[in-house]
Amino acid sequence: MSAGLWFASGYYFKKLRMVKAWSLATLLQGFGWIVMGALRGQIPDWISISFGNTFIFLSILSYHVIIVSLFGKKSNWKIGVFFAVVLFVTLAFYQVSTFPQQYRISILSLFPSIQFLLTAKTIFVENRKQRLTGNFIFYLFLFSGFFLFGRSLVYAFTEVSITQIAFGKGPIQDITYLFFYVISVLLTFGFLLMCIDIFIKGQIQDEEKYKSLAENSTDIIWVWNFDLEKFTYVSPSIAQVAGYSIKEASNIHISDTFTKDTYLQFKELLIPRMIDFRNSNMKIPYAYELEQLRKDGSTIWIEANTVFQKNQNSEIELLGVSRDIDGRKKSEREMNRYFKELQLLNYTKDKFFSIISHDLKGPIGGMNTFIGMILEDMETRSPKRMRNDLNILYQSSGEVYALLENLLTWARSQTNEITFLPENVSVKTVVDTVISYFTFMTENKEIRIQNLIDNDIFVFADENMLETILRNLVSNAIKYSHVGGQVKISAEPIDGNVSIQVEDFGTGITDEIRSTFFQIDAKQKSMPGTLGERGTTLGLILCKEFIEKNHGKIFVQSEVGKGSKFFITLPIGK
Repeated sequence: MSAGLWFASGYYFKKLRMVKAWSLATLLQGFGWIVMGALRGQIPDWISISFGNTFIFLSILSYHVIIVSLFGKKSNWKIGVFFAVVLFVTLAFYQVSTFPQQYRISILSLFPSIQFLLTAKTIFVENRKQRLTGNFIFYLFLFSGFFLFGRSLVYAFTEVSITQIAFGKGPIQDITYLFFYVISVLLTFGFLLMCIDIFIKGQIQDEEKYKSLAENSTDIIWVWNFDLEKFTYVSPSIAQVAGYSIKEASNIHISDTFTKDTYLQFKELLIPRMIDFRNSNMKIPYAYELEQLRKDGSTIWIEANTVFQKNQNSEIELLGVSRDIDGRKKSEREMNRYFKELQLLNYTKDKFFSIISHDLKGPIGGMNTFIGMILEDMETRSPKRMRNDLNILYQSSGEVYALLENLLTWARSQTNEITFLPENVSVKTVVDTVISYFTFMTENKEIRIQNLIDNDIFVFADENMLETILRNLVSNAIKYSHVGGQVKISAEPIDGNVSIQVEDFGTGITDEIRSTFFQIDAKQKSMPGTLGERGTTLGLILCKEFIEKNHGKIFVQSEVGKGSKFFITLPIGK
């Protein structure tokens, strides 16, 4: 029986705890009966009786320890081993004592009876605490304890003939031996029933625990069966996350739960995983970030942790736990956006310092040197030369002033200090005002500016911003026009907007330079004007910001050697 239990614990009872330990305890009891019975007469009585009964008592003690451990409690071996030593010494002492032998039988019965009753008490208390339904082994231990205790009293307080002590013939001894044989088998049977009861109870509790966990989890727990091609389980949280009921979700194919691109990507990753699982049966978890479709047609991002498994029918399933990470993805996008903005701000700062250190320092330094030269020989300079020198100085200071004005306006725009007040603005009036700013420049280069805009063309925009935009575009047109050239400014309504064009017939712009226009984060390149005028692309960047602020667009057409034409589109005014 002990060998059968040992092998069964590796096959039929492999999920039951302590079966192997019980088989060893049964083997110990069998060994004790062999020593006390089969070897009786072949070895000295004090050895067979003392060792045999001690082994049997130790097996009963082992039963108690196994059952206590089965209920998850800690047993004290030391007390049991102490009583086993006491029993062994008492039995050995009896071989040389003159005490009646019937008291030895009383002691042999008393020790295990107490152990049986203690075990019965443990089973009774734990059965009530854990709400187990099987009480067979409890009654068995209880009956055995009372039987042996009664036997102890009979041998202690009644006259028993010498033939009924030890292995003599007699009804008490016959009943005792039959009792031990039957009880040994029934105890093992009852132990297995109790183990099965505890195992089933644990399975039910685990199932209820996992069911409660799944039903109350905010994550979606699901099982997809590849053979049946359907969801065999979907947790109730699907309603909060995706808007489907459990019934609706169970009837949806897995390909319809994700966006098309996401599903194709997911499927591509699953195929090699499934092949590996078929070959190795190893449950390796994987995590994916997928875009899931909701019932209302919207999408959310989820993180799906999945693992392959086989069910009881050997069908391959994919167990998944999907967590809503849409908020996290939005946060990541916001962080990326902020990171790009920080990069842009950092580049803006570098651009700012570059303009200050190079584009302002150079002209101002040149003006300072030029003024020093004038002061050195001012007495000997002719009035005509002095006038030409002052014209050059005036032109340089105008360039610096225009650059500084753009720089300050741009800095204010970056800190949102410029008030945006859109209104109906006459384009012709603003252009006339802008042209008046460049009287000196146009006279110096003999350039004619034509305002071809009709009086009835209005835009809905911020007038100050529009003036800044046109001032920069006209300034560039003059700068890159040849001496004696012309600049044309026109406008026309188009599809609810007004298209304003600033055209020159000067040097034109190369594709390389034009590709960096309007981009603060690109490496800017600028050509000097036809008379060596300095400038930066900061004015065009400022134009683009203001135009977009007014819900418009800007683009340029240019051909090297033939000139450039800038187009502005702004909302039409009333």
